Amino acid sequence: METRQLARLMGSLSFEERLLIMDALISTGEEGLSQMALAEITSLSASSIGINLDYMMSTDIVRYRSESVGKVFFPNYELLGSLFSFMNKNYGSGMSQTNRTKLG
Repeated sequence: METRQLARLMGSLSFEERLLIMDALISTGEEGLSQMALAEITSLSASSIGINLDYMMSTDIVRYRSESVGKVFFPNYELLGSLFSFMNKNYGSGMSQTNRTKLG
């Protein structure tokens, strides 16, 4: 994982609003949620949801699919798994320097 990608992914999760959105999406699973459903669940405004989703989609940590009712958003579980695996391997407690992956 390159330094720039890591920084952008961490930025995707660095705001309380984005963590609320991600929590709601993960809780729902593959079914996904609309922007309005996310606003209701998180108590954030629809515009705040939209702004944060735009950033999260720009890093590919959140994806969407078009349905007859509009966009339905869901987490990119593969990317989340890669991120958490990388973080655990490189920044987990007790990791030696020899086990770390060099950032690109």
